[in-house]
Amino acid sequence: MSYSRTVCCALLALLLTAQLVACGPTNSVKLISPPPLDTSVLPAPNAPRVSVVCFTDKRADTSSLGTRRDNSAFTTSDNVALWVSRALADELTRHALQVSFATNTSQARSANPDYLVTGRLEEAWLRETSATEMGANLRAQFSLANRQGRLLHETLNSSQSRTGLPSGAAAENLLLDTLRDLVKPMARQIVQNIEAKR
Repeated sequence: MSYSRTVCCALLALLLTAQLVACGPTNSVKLISPPPLDTSVLPAPNAPRVSVVCFTDKRADTSSLGTRRDNSAFTTSDNVALWVSRALADELTRHALQVSFATNTSQARSANPDYLVTGRLEEAWLRETSATEMGANLRAQFSLANRQGRLLHETLNSSQSRTGLPSGAAAENLLLDTLRDLVKPMARQIVQNIEAKR
């Protein structure tokens, strides 16, 4: 009786482990953007006009987004630099600025903005260290300029780790939280510099 109970418990443990692994993240990661803007936040008519240019992707490895514990690669079909720069533009809009988004500097300048934000994505990396532990890192360099010249040039880094039961959305949610931690202080620095010039 105790032998069959032991075998039954062992089989249940194996089944549970297999289900947890099956529920874990896949190699292909979808980049989730922050929630839509609150429509109650509207820029004032005299708010500074800021154009955010899509960041250039300067990652050492643009073909992958990190590594899994079996040494296979996390990948994405999304444009990682576009994901970061669009999130920054949205975050600046939350500060009641008049924000536009441009794919390149020429397009941005044609709108004659008061301020221009450019940048480069230097790192976007996921690492799965165990079935229940994962980390993410984002690093980007950004610049703010007005018509007279550059006002700000900084590099910011955001790192997060997560421990818990694996799920299909674990990688996506971790990257989203890491993105928020990157663009919020970035936007804050930009807004502070703009306010100092008013």
